[in-house]
Amino acid sequence: MEVQLQLSVRRSAAAASRTCQSCTSLILPRTATHQQIRHQATSSRHKRALRVPPHPSFIASDSAPKTDHIIFNPPSSEPSIFSTPFKFLPKNDPRRRANLPALFSSLSVAPATNKLPPLLPFLPTEAQPKVHHLKPEDITEMRRLRAEDPVANSVIALSNKFGCSKTFVMMCCHAPKEHQEQHRERLAAVRERWGPKRTKAREDRVRRKDMLLRGEL
Repeated sequence: MEVQLQLSVRRSAAAASRTCQSCTSLILPRTATHQQIRHQATSSRHKRALRVPPHPSFIASDSAPKTDHIIFNPPSSEPSIFSTPFKFLPKNDPRRRANLPALFSSLSVAPATNKLPPLLPFLPTEAQPKVHHLKPEDITEMRRLRAEDPVANSVIALSNKFGCSKTFVMMCCHAPKEHQEQHRERLAAVRERWGPKRTKAREDRVRRKDMLLRGEL
């Protein structure tokens, strides 16, 4: 009888302790098992690490005048054993005297044997007026050549032959209608291969040209 009484008391005490623990867990907040740690990847410390001061060569000294000036900071280049700048040579170095002929030869004038580019066409002035050297017979000959073979006698070929501008050739004579139609077909075939980007770019170019002629640009 006493044994049964002790067992019942122990069971009631265990049940009461379990009930108190469940109530306490509902009332009191749970403590965090993991703690947040800040690392180098955080935003503020990352910005602080990127705050690199400028190179001393870009900072003006206190003795320099407080005005606008040019900072000479050329990029580094691969060193060469064949040439050493005078800045890195002592004043009594024999290589200074040895490098002087090469320095002055590079600064000398180019020889006159070099071919010069062709002269640009001059604009007519009062001192040098425009010369109209073509005669009516030349215009007739130009039209005949253009009508016979428009491929061989193109606008550029006729302008070089008669010594006039391409605009003047196009004003004087026109190609046959068959040649013009073939030219339009070739251009249409080229336009068919254009994509949407190139088509839009060409349309914008034409629109800008019209705006430029109207004085809107």
